[in-house]
Amino acid sequence: MEFWEIAASFVGGGALVALIGVIGDRWKFRQERKAKKEDRAEERADKTAELHHAVKELKEADQLQDEEYGERLNRLEKQMEAVVKANKLMMLDRILHLGINYIDAGEITLEDRRRLHEMHDCYHNDLGGNGDANLVMEGVDSLPLKK
Repeated sequence: MEFWEIAASFVGGGALVALIGVIGDRWKFRQERKAKKEDRAEERADKTAELHHAVKELKEADQLQDEEYGERLNRLEKQMEAVVKANKLMMLDRILHLGINYIDAGEITLEDRRRLHEMHDCYHNDLGGNGDANLVMEGVDSLPLKK
């Protein structure tokens, strides 16, 4: 009986060692799997943080560009207003100069009167003239046509 007891204890001990080994391997496998999941989660968090940072940088760059474009647009609008104002003044001066010369001459050609009316329409209607040239245009319209 002693032999069988010794043999059973060896077999039982071996089985216990094997069982402990299996349990240890299973525990190690779960720990590694948990560590891999945590690593993946950290990688995702790092990538998410990188993406948030990149988006923030892009938004800041976009805002700076919008501000720059806004400043450029304001400068262009001011320049355009100045050009329109200068053009309006030149048109008024030209209409008055030509109109007074025609009135002084006492006559005007049909083509000159047509061209002067086009200039006055552009000045008065398109550029928003205030009517300063209306009196001169009435005088021009009353002139006899040159033959």
